[in-house]
Amino acid sequence: MSKIAVAVFNRKGGVGKTTIAVILAQIALIRRNRVLAIDLDPSRNFSDALGFLKNYFNESLRIKDSLEDDDAGASEEWIVIDCPPSLSDASKNAIDFADIVVVPVRPDFFSLSNLGVMYQTAEKFGKEKAQLPLVKVGYDNSVMTKIANQLISERDYPVAEDLPLHKHIPYNITSGRIWSTGLMARSRQPFERLYEKIIKAVDKLNDGVYDINEVWTDRKEDETNDENV
Repeated sequence: MSKIAVAVFNRKGGVGKTTIAVILAQIALIRRNRVLAIDLDPSRNFSDALGFLKNYFNESLRIKDSLEDDDAGASEEWIVIDCPPSLSDASKNAIDFADIVVVPVRPDFFSLSNLGVMYQTAEKFGKEKAQLPLVKVGYDNSVMTKIANQLISERDYPVAEDLPLHKHIPYNITSGRIWSTGLMARSRQPFERLYEKIIKAVDKLNDGVYDINEVWTDRKEDETNDENV
């Protein structure tokens, strides 16, 4: 597997950004990868959540609060960056640095309204649209979800995965447990699919294939929506 640098970003807070960063880092660690976790968000929740488990993962996990040029040569297989909820210099540097920028979006106008500016910024760094896939969080059968899905479709935003809301995940993360504690295999699948798709996307990028949309669109319908809370 190639080295992978993934940033998690949205200018809107409260969309599940840090939660997804924690989950990706923990999946990578559980699968015996070394992880460099870079926490650029002033809240430092990413650092705190992973810090709870630092002794469990020992030398496989390194946590820092800044992104530096020489991080490209880091020995870790995965670099996971939690960005602040603003298009700050720190976020721009992370977008430039990362192979893939995962963009969590809730079914509301606030988390969707800033996407155009984000994609324009990424384009200035030579990033293709497909390198910034959306992750839909907590989309259900509501009217707002239908409107949000229509907007995403009309603007041709790439969508990597649909992630359900699950009450166990924030509890596990904030209480120092592995994110998936108490979850059935079916409930873990959307998150594990996202992880696998990121690997496939980076492999394609390394092969010089920048049109990686098929990685995001080739997915099974999420079967865990009935477990949304």
